[in-house]
Amino acid sequence: MAELSLSTEIVNNVIDVIQKHDASASDHLVASQYLAAIIGFVIAKENFSDEQRNDVINELSSFIRYVADDLRGSEKEEKSKPAGEAFGIWKP
Repeated sequence: MAELSLSTEIVNNVIDVIQKHDASASDHLVASQYLAAIIGFVIAKENFSDEQRNDVINELSSFIRYVADDLRGSEKEEKSKPAGEAFGIWKP
């Protein structure tokens, strides 16, 4: 797979375009359905055999899970980090 430069800005820009097409895409699950449909549309236009098409779809599905798991893991790490250094005196 190609190396990607994914950012919040590019994701928001793509979702904005979808929302301009369909206001119901303000629901992120609807926007996700559009994105999945676009992927299916693009793959269908490629000159793949059925086996190649299925391999690409499976690889992209795994990649989606990887990105989602990676971002969820990063969010959990951020929440568990202390807010900063603290100083105090503790007496039992």
